[in-house]
Amino acid sequence: MDLDGSVYFIDNDVQQRALAIPDSMDAIEDAYRAWDAGQATIGPKSNMYIHNDDDTRYGFSIIHGGVKDFGIVAMRIKSDFHNNAFDRRQIPEGQSAPTSASKGAGRQGKFCGLVYLFSSRDGSPLAILNDGYLQHVRVGACAGVAAKYLARQNAHTLGLLGSQWMARTHAPAMCAARPITRIHVYSPNRENREAFAREMSSKLGIEIQAVDTPEAAVRGADIVSCCTNSFRRSVLQGEWLEPGSFVTNVLASELDDTAMSRIDYTVKNQPLRDLAAYSFEAGSPPEGVERPSEGSGWMRQVNDRTPLLSEVIAGKARSRTNDDEITFFSNNEGTGVQFAAMGRVILSRLQKEGDPGVKSIPMDWFLQDIPN
Repeated sequence: MDLDGSVYFIDNDVQQRALAIPDSMDAIEDAYRAWDAGQATIGPKSNMYIHNDDDTRYGFSIIHGGVKDFGIVAMRIKSDFHNNAFDRRQIPEGQSAPTSASKGAGRQGKFCGLVYLFSSRDGSPLAILNDGYLQHVRVGACAGVAAKYLARQNAHTLGLLGSQWMARTHAPAMCAARPITRIHVYSPNRENREAFAREMSSKLGIEIQAVDTPEAAVRGADIVSCCTNSFRRSVLQGEWLEPGSFVTNVLASELDDTAMSRIDYTVKNQPLRDLAAYSFEAGSPPEGVERPSEGSGWMRQVNDRTPLLSEVIAGKARSRTNDDEITFFSNNEGTGVQFAAMGRVILSRLQKEGDPGVKSIPMDWFLQDIPN
C-alpha cells in the first residue's frame, strides 16, 4: 500500500467514520477463509502480569496475526493497570464479589491499547491505531459472521444482555447477518439501556425496547448476544433460551451451566491453548487463583474437538442442520487476523476517501540504518 512515505496515526474518531460493520464482516470472513487455507497466520496471545505489594497489578498483553493476500501484519498491545486483583483471588465468605473488572491507564477513565500495522510485502510500518473502537467492532463483526452460518435463516428477533460498546457493535452485525426486526435489550443501568434503545433504534431503523429483566430480553429471542463485563457471574440462564436460538458471548462466564447443557452445537473462534503457558508473572499473586479446566463450566462445551469458525466458513465443519437445535459461538479469545482484517478495511477506505482527522508521521522516523 502506498502511503506516500508516511505512517498514519488513526484515532477512534476516524475509525468510526471509516469502519463499517458489513465491510468488517466481509473482511473477517475473507481472513478466516485464508487462515483455514494456510494463507494467514496467528500468534498466541501473550499476557504478562506484575503483581504489586498493594494488591494492584499491571497487565501487558500482545496478540498478532497476518493475512498473505491483504499484505498486512497486525500487532495489538494493551497496557492495563488493575486497581485491584479481585479477579484472581478468593473473596472471603460473607463479602460480595465485584462482577466486573476495574482497570485503566494513566488516570481515571483512560485506557491504553494500540494496533500496529506493517506491510508483509516490504516490512515497512503502515499505521498506528487506537484499539478502542476497532476492538469492539472486530468482536461484533466476528459474531455477525458466525450468525450467518449458525443462526436460523428466518431469525428476526435479537436479545441483548448489555448496552455499552460491545452491544453497539453486535446489534448492527446481527442486523447485517439476519433480517432483524426487533431487539430487546437489558442492562442493570436503566438509563444506559434506555439510551441504547433510543440511539440504536434511530440508527438501525428497527424497534428496540429496553426491558427490566435479563429474562425479558432473552425469552422469545432467535439470537441472544451476551455483551457484558460480568467476568465472575453468569448473566444468561439456560431455561430462558428458546429452541432453535443462536447464542454468542464475549466472556466465558456469561452462560450458566444450564445454558451450556442445553446447547446442541458449539463453534469456537480459535484453537484452545494452555493460557497459563503464555502468561508470565512477576511478584506474588493473591492466593486462590482459579483456572478453567476441561469438564467444568463453559469448557464442557469448548474443547479441542470443538470445530473452528474458520472451518465452518471453509465448509470443513457443519453449520446449523435444523431449526430446532440451539447453536453457540464461543468467542474464546480474539485472533490477530481480525486486527489485520480491520486494518485492511480502514486503510482501504482512507486511501479512497481520505479523512482530515488522520495524522501523518514521517516514515523515516521508524526506519534506521543500523541492522537489528
